[in-house]
Amino acid sequence: MKIFVGNVDGADTTPEELAALFAPYGTVMSCAVMKQFAFVHMRENAGALRAIEALHGHELRPGRALVVEMSRPRPLNTWKIFVGNVSAACTSQELRSLFERRGRVIECDVVKGYTSPRLSGIGLSCWVL
Repeated sequence: MKIFVGNVDGADTTPEELAALFAPYGTVMSCAVMKQFAFVHMRENAGALRAIEALHGHELRPGRALVVEMSRPRPLNTWKIFVGNVSAACTSQELRSLFERRGRVIECDVVKGYTSPRLSGIGLSCWVL
């Protein structure tokens, strides 16, 4: 089973560290760490489901609660868009409404605490048809 792990500090988190975090729940086949997220492949579905339940919201680094969920394939004919530097006063519904002027929004998540050398604060991550 492929597990998505979001809000990962890719600069400081290693695949070995993630594998050790997930190992108590079952056999970890592989781990891949990107900039802000990772994928963990586990052999047993039951162990993967236990890991998702136990580790969602876990702070691997102080102030960085992990988002742990089953990996979902990207919907066909969609684009994932990230918009940074969004005001903290802006709601997800306001952002969704803005993007729905241009097309159907499949999924829309407000990402808080996103930081990089050029972007900070709150961002929007959405799938758009």
